[in-house]
Amino acid sequence: MGDFSELYEEEAKKVYKFLLALTGNELLAEELTQQTFYKALLSMNQFQGKSSIYTWLCQIAKNEWLQELRRKKLLSTDAMADRSSGNHLEEEYIRKHQIDMVRKALLGLSEPYRDVMILRTYGELPFSEIAAMYGRTESWAKVTFFRGKQKLKIEMEALL
Repeated sequence: MGDFSELYEEEAKKVYKFLLALTGNELLAEELTQQTFYKALLSMNQFQGKSSIYTWLCQIAKNEWLQELRRKKLLSTDAMADRSSGNHLEEEYIRKHQIDMVRKALLGLSEPYRDVMILRTYGELPFSEIAAMYGRTESWAKVTFFRGKQKLKIEMEALL
């Protein structure tokens, strides 16, 4: 159990930051971080070491977030607007609307584009680790990310 405590101490802040970027909600990010480490504790024997422990935790965290989205159909960005620095109400509304559009467009992407975009952008994972998660090459991860950006642009244009 001591090893898991050390793992939590080393990785919890990074996982929380990853989830905060995904959710835009501090409380939800904290809750999902706890769920992530709980799931990791239960399935520690399944970690094969093909990627870093952080990559594995990000995969669990991302799955927890997607499950939360499905469970609550959470697309609201109220917390993101609350974090703004007291901008004028109109600017705040525009910012909230833009963030909502990006999230909707991102969630509208098909697999694996959505996941690769999330892992690279929010998880700040290197392409090599993303590739390892999928059992693919680093070139595949780079091409998938590039194509995902193109598809995201098309999704965004469709929402406008």
